[in-house]
Amino acid sequence: MATGHQVEVSIIIPVYNTYEWFDQCMESVVNQTFSDFEVLLMDDSTDKTSQKCKEWEEKDSRIRYFHGDRKGPSLARNKGISLSSGVYLAFIDSDDWIDHTFLEKLLSAIKEKDADIAECDVFRFNELTQKATLKVCSGNMGMDYSLEEHMKYGYTAIWKCLIKKDLFVSNQIWFPDCGGEARAIYALLLAKSRGIVNVHEGLYYYRILREGSLTNNTGLSREKDSAIGIQALEELIEGFKRLGLYARYEDLLSETVKLKLSDRLAGSFYRKSREEYDELWDNYSSYCAAHFANNIDYSYFTVGGYNLDRIVMHMGTLHNPAWRFNFTGIISMMHPVSGLEDITHPNKYRERMIRRDICSSIWEYFEQVRPNFVIIDFIDERFDVLQINEGFLTISDAFEEAQTQLERKGRRYTFGSDEYFDIWKEACKGFICRLKDYLQTDHIILVKNFLSEQVGELDEQEEYENIEEIRHMNDVLKLQYDFFAGECGETTIVEATQQAPYFTDKKYQYGAIPSHLNEIVNKKIAEMIEKECKRMIAGKHQ
Repeated sequence: MATGHQVEVSIIIPVYNTYEWFDQCMESVVNQTFSDFEVLLMDDSTDKTSQKCKEWEEKDSRIRYFHGDRKGPSLARNKGISLSSGVYLAFIDSDDWIDHTFLEKLLSAIKEKDADIAECDVFRFNELTQKATLKVCSGNMGMDYSLEEHMKYGYTAIWKCLIKKDLFVSNQIWFPDCGGEARAIYALLLAKSRGIVNVHEGLYYYRILREGSLTNNTGLSREKDSAIGIQALEELIEGFKRLGLYARYEDLLSETVKLKLSDRLAGSFYRKSREEYDELWDNYSSYCAAHFANNIDYSYFTVGGYNLDRIVMHMGTLHNPAWRFNFTGIISMMHPVSGLEDITHPNKYRERMIRRDICSSIWEYFEQVRPNFVIIDFIDERFDVLQINEGFLTISDAFEEAQTQLERKGRRYTFGSDEYFDIWKEACKGFICRLKDYLQTDHIILVKNFLSEQVGELDEQEEYENIEEIRHMNDVLKLQYDFFAGECGETTIVEATQQAPYFTDKKYQYGAIPSHLNEIVNKKIAEMIEKECKRMIAGKHQ
């Protein structure tokens, strides 16, 4: 192919030391069912990957090789855009690979809808387990996001997209040289586009947990670790201002920035020391306070199931995962176990939550933070408890998966048994009394969530096979909710089950189990909670 020929698609691949995986990436590219494309290899490698790039250029006339000066993936992509001749652009990472129909299907969709962006779903391939998990990028429960929902909730990775080149060039949109560079332009590209079309198939394979990956390392080298992620979002805001879009999207940008920073916090919470993490949180919260001063903000703890964390993430505030308390129950929170330090878990988030359950560290956090609200559900009360001397452990699924030297010779109390319920009621009274030391009673928000009895999609659901067991657990949970509300009369109650559609998404990537709900109902429940929080905060300021 002669240089300068107008091809349909330019594929831009920044390359950095991916020798082991590079051939797989390139095989998937050159064997596409659609063939009118060029490949621009933007190489910054310091190892033998550069030689592989040259070999591929010699093998296929559609491939053009450029050796860079190690300025990072953003500048490599920008240079690729300027050198490209395609009508459309695709960006692929050199340690990933694509389905052989990737270009054909995305190009067909973008032309059919006369859109500027086409996007597919993604398989996240775990390099450690060698397993792939599908991530749906288009929306929830078969319903595509609106454009604004896509700007806020969309998976910002640029490599799953086909994008009209003119969208970059005519608006002078370029990748900034910072960590998380795609977050700096993804929502802006959407805002300036004529629309996005979704291809509901997993056509891109993204390799995760690879040691030394470009994604994991380059951003950290370009920004202070205590501010990672902020520069990309500053660039995003400046882009909206430069193109005259800020006033129109100001509220949405506030929610989007807080959500993206919250995602960063979630990834950092169990990887950093407590001191490092607290510094990151302080920087993020100060940034949001300075940029979005007109928004009502508030602090909260969550105590309950993991799905409660998914619910509150839909609230328009900055979320601190250090203030989440999962895989624990009221009995163990009121009866810590001493001298148990040997516990480990392959999932470091779960390990940290188990350690919190053991030592009841929630009260230490209450002393330090004094949150505006505590948001509670009883989904994690459904587990048995184990008595060890004077303390209790929650025998959650996370604890069952953990490795420990503990000899489980303590007494086990079965959830819902008379003995269990007697212990739970006394612990609950103490729990309520202690909560009152830290916040007003009506700032205790009790979200009456239950185990989902059905699983499926919007147009069809079915009962779980163990429906009788689920209903028995829900009967006990109802008794617990009623008891708590009776003992704490001014508690703010959120009747979650009044919101439809109350069932589990069978395609939820982390498991279609009864303690998980679908994102549509999660968002509705979040709106109920946030309405109560804002009402009480506004009343306090009057």
